[in-house]
Amino acid sequence: MASFNDDNRPAVILDANILIYSASEPFDIAHQLRVMGFTRVLVPSSVLWELEAISHGRSKKLGRFAKLAIKIASSFERVDLRPAKPSVDEEIFATAKSEGHMVATSDAAVRRRLRAIGITVLYLKDGRLINEGET
Repeated sequence: MASFNDDNRPAVILDANILIYSASEPFDIAHQLRVMGFTRVLVPSSVLWELEAISHGRSKKLGRFAKLAIKIASSFERVDLRPAKPSVDEEIFATAKSEGHMVATSDAAVRRRLRAIGITVLYLKDGRLINEGET
């Protein structure tokens, strides 16, 4: 597990697409988060299940990236989110909102939805993470 120490910064929840991006590009998400000062990084169990399903899907290339994304995710804290929602995204939205967490995503539609409900987003720009709350 990566050495992330607790402090007063909010936790960051990683979604599946940011993990797949990290697996498919020369992008070290753990390093980026450390440089940004984040100390608690969460990967929901449901995201791991989603990656597992993708790894067994039709696309062999995407499947390889999903398998590597699962390995990358293992360096972060695994959490079971509550309450259970109808989709992984809804589960992430509800938990981030209720717990005051941030969300890291590379999905523009998810980013818009998060922003609409007042959740700070870490997103990708020019191969690095940007904290929307600091721009």
